[in-house]
Order: sequence, then structure tokens, then C-alpha cells
Amino acid sequence: MAGRILGASLLLFCALSAGCDLAALTIKGTVDGTNKFTKEKGNEFADVDVLKDVIGNATVTSEGLNYYVPAYEPLLLSTIMSNVAYGIAFLGAEAADAELAGKFDEAEHLNSRSGIFYARALFHAKRLLRLRDDDYDKAVAGGTEVFQGWVDETFFHKDDAEVLLITGTAYLVSMVESEDGLAAAVDVPYARYMIEKSIELDPELNGGMGLMLIGLMECLMPEMLGGNPKLGHKIMARAAEITDRRNHSVLVTWAERCAVATQDRKLFTSLLMEVIEAKDVPEYRITNKMARHSAIRMLKQVNDLFYD
Repeated sequence: MAGRILGASLLLFCALSAGCDLAALTIKGTVDGTNKFTKEKGNEFADVDVLKDVIGNATVTSEGLNYYVPAYEPLLLSTIMSNVAYGIAFLGAEAADAELAGKFDEAEHLNSRSGIFYARALFHAKRLLRLRDDDYDKAVAGGTEVFQGWVDETFFHKDDAEVLLITGTAYLVSMVESEDGLAAAVDVPYARYMIEKSIELDPELNGGMGLMLIGLMECLMPEMLGGNPKLGHKIMARAAEITDRRNHSVLVTWAERCAVATQDRKLFTSLLMEVIEAKDVPEYRITNKMARHSAIRMLKQVNDLFYD
């Protein structure tokens, strides 16, 4: 009873205060509660299809909520990640399945849809960085060295690692899936430095996601453009060890990007079988289920990916 009276009193005080916005307070409270649950328990869902609907709805809802609280960083971060997650984990996976089944028009349509989500993620990422510091656009226009200096001056606490990792991820997925090809590669140094800085601040964040992304970049880029697949293997191994190889998305990415890049069929098969045969890991249940689905699909493609 006392708690309800206190709550009502606070709402009344807020309503009578000139600077109080009940809608904004409600949205912020909802976002904070949802983010807390997602970080602590979100991966323990048993049903991937349910999560697909949840994330799909979240991407739409977040766009609306941003209208009311456009400068709330936790909401921007969750909006970016829901767009990235839906594009990669669901539309991207469905496109890969469609391509394997020979449904190329469907795969192209799904990839086109993914691109829309990645573009929205990048839009919100740039908005978040501008809110963090007014000099963001000037830093980007100044070139790589100026941008790196801006990052160092603006982000230096462990708590800043999440912002850099998520905005860097938005940059990266937009480039990887871009139809502009090499023209999109001009943003690679910006994405890479943000992710590298996040690793410097907190290498274990999101189960070694930052290291996985840097390893992916080393294996994705041709050597003539600065890529180094051999180094990528070492970075992937380090990323996997952060969670004692319990985060299977790292193993699948390692196989798909680095093992294929170096044409190491044995490692490719070994990593994917490790994922398929692994036991349930509650804290990575959902991501591991999706990783297992990808591993099964990729093993069916082995003869198309390797030439020996």
C-alpha cells in the first residue's frame, strides 16, 4: 500500500511539474526494463520463432518510441541492434536457405529487405554518435587520423565500449551487404577503429563480439586491400576462448569467413561439427540455436565452397 501511495504521489508531482514528460518517463522505464531482461535472460528463450516475432515487432516499436524520446541512448542502442539482429539472424538466414534451395529470386528479395534494416541501423548509429559529440561529422570529414583522435577523446571509459561496438557493427553490416562494392569500403577504417577501441575498453563484451568482427574483417577483405586471413584465424581463436567456445556464433563465423577464405576444409568441418554436437548453453541458447541451423546448412554447401 505504501509503495502504491508513493508511486501515485510521484506521478502527481511529475504531472504538476513544468519539466516533466510522463510519456518520456514511461518509455525510458520500459526501455530500461526490457534491456535489462534482454541482457540477463533474453538468450534463454527456447523458441527461435517467438524471438523472431519479438525482434520484428521491436524494430517497428522502437522507431515510434524514438519519436517521443529521440535522444535517449539506451533506446537508440536497442533500435540499432534490433535492426541488425533482424537483418542478419532472420532475413539473412532465410536468404541463405532460399539460395541453397535454388530460390534465387526469393533470396534476392530477402537480401534487399535486410539492406533496409541495415540502413536504418546505420542512420540511428550516426545519430547516436552526433548526440554524443557535436564534432562527429567534422571528425569523419577530417579523415582516418582525425576520426581516430576524436574516438580516443570521446570514448575512454569501459561503459563506452557498448556504444562503440554497436555503432561500429552498424557501419560494418551496412558495408558488407552494400551493393556499392568497393565504394562502400571507404568506411572500413571508421568501423574498424570503433570496434578495436571497444575491444581495448572491454574485450569480453557480448561474448567477444568485437574480436569476432575484427577477425571477420581480416578474412573478408582481400589481402591486396589490407586483409589478412591468417591473422583472422588467430583473432577468431581468441574470440572463441573468451567464452570457452560456448558462443557458437563465433565458431560459425570463423568457419564461414576464415576457413573458407584460406580453403581449410578440415577446419571448416571441424568447427561446424563442434557446433552441431555441442550441448545446450543457457546463456547463449538462442544465438547457438541459430548458429546450429547455419552450421547444418553450410555443411550441405561444403563442395560448393571448397575446390580441393
